[in-house]
Amino acid sequence: MFRNVRYVAGVAILALLATASPATANSSEVSSGDMLEWAVTSTLPALTQQSDPHTDPASPPIRIRPTDSSAHRARVAEDFKSECMISLSARRPEGWARSRFEQCFIGARTANLLSRQDATVVATIEMEYSLLAFSVDGSRKVDYIFDFDKFETKGGDPLPVTTLTVDFFGCGGNIACAPSLPMRMATVPEWLAGNRMYSFSVTSPNDTGEGDFKIARSLMQMNMSILTTAPNVYPWQEAAMASSRVRFDSARAPLGNGKFHGAVFSDHQPVAEFSAHPDSEHREEAVHIDDALKAPLRTFPSIMNKSVPGEFGKPLHRLMNDTLKTKNNNASVGICVDVWGSGYPAGGLECDEYPFKTTYEGSATSTGATEQNPDGGNANAWHGSARPISGTHNSKGGTHLGVFYGQNRVLDENRGTSSQGIPSDPFLVKVNW
Repeated sequence: MFRNVRYVAGVAILALLATASPATANSSEVSSGDMLEWAVTSTLPALTQQSDPHTDPASPPIRIRPTDSSAHRARVAEDFKSECMISLSARRPEGWARSRFEQCFIGARTANLLSRQDATVVATIEMEYSLLAFSVDGSRKVDYIFDFDKFETKGGDPLPVTTLTVDFFGCGGNIACAPSLPMRMATVPEWLAGNRMYSFSVTSPNDTGEGDFKIARSLMQMNMSILTTAPNVYPWQEAAMASSRVRFDSARAPLGNGKFHGAVFSDHQPVAEFSAHPDSEHREEAVHIDDALKAPLRTFPSIMNKSVPGEFGKPLHRLMNDTLKTKNNNASVGICVDVWGSGYPAGGLECDEYPFKTTYEGSATSTGATEQNPDGGNANAWHGSARPISGTHNSKGGTHLGVFYGQNRVLDENRGTSSQGIPSDPFLVKVNW
């Protein structure tokens, strides 16, 4: 259940409002006169089909991205909403992200107007809502679409003079909203009779923000409030019903295989998927990754209790310092030479490494090498694996990883800031058989 905030005589009182019947009302709360208040519950709409939180798709293929075409956005939104409705994760304040570029929220509220004299229900508003968010392809822009999928009332003289407002907070500085005050305010009869959909956009100017990649961040939060001019009825407000975190960047060409500007929902960890199918162009790379993650005893260096990162809870982080990437590769080649001898490249083999040289979890950077001390590091203590594989598969695997970085806008986010050298923007790895 979400937290509901009631305001009485101008003082905000936090209360967790359960779905208590009038019989369970605290007698000390009942006063003389016809005092009324909103009691709000948050039961969720039924799933359109059964869903399990552990099987919500973690990183499905990137679909056609929405553009500034309103018709195109509508088609993308309809497709996304059908998946959102079956996701249990979408029913949390943090929502569910189908990819780094699509996020959604589903929720419900039942607001009962109660008489404080006898705790009877005077009026009821039943709401089910959805909030969809899309990053516009190649742009530092995110579109939001709010809709009441269900809005019904029961009884009550106060309803015609009652206003319900949905508003969003998070604009300011180099984050702009259009309209500038993103909110929809309407009376209950207007919500019942009119179009209940509301949309707005959040943008950040190109090449503004921190660091080498001009990063700007936004936290958009959705709030609702109910206010009536009927006598002796308290207003109601709930804050942060949905929280959407956005990262805008102008990474330009260093991103690689991606567009110069973009926006992502930064709470979502993308997954780099490698194929071990017999016809995969990078099969040997995929098998190597799988061995490192699932059977580290088969890999070198041989160390006790090797725990190789890349799966849930132990993500990887992109490294974009050329010197350190070279140090990672050299340290890994040293492992291949130590184990298989200097002649290991015979027959077109190359020394493959996992975690990748382009990550902070590489053989040198995870064992002591830093920008201040690039010659540090001890590859013999590395929780990773170096192994000779086909040069063709090694090259194809590297290209596949580069495309993943670009398509998902994975960055060494702290480059050019006071936090330079600290890993950020985590991602996961998966092998498909």
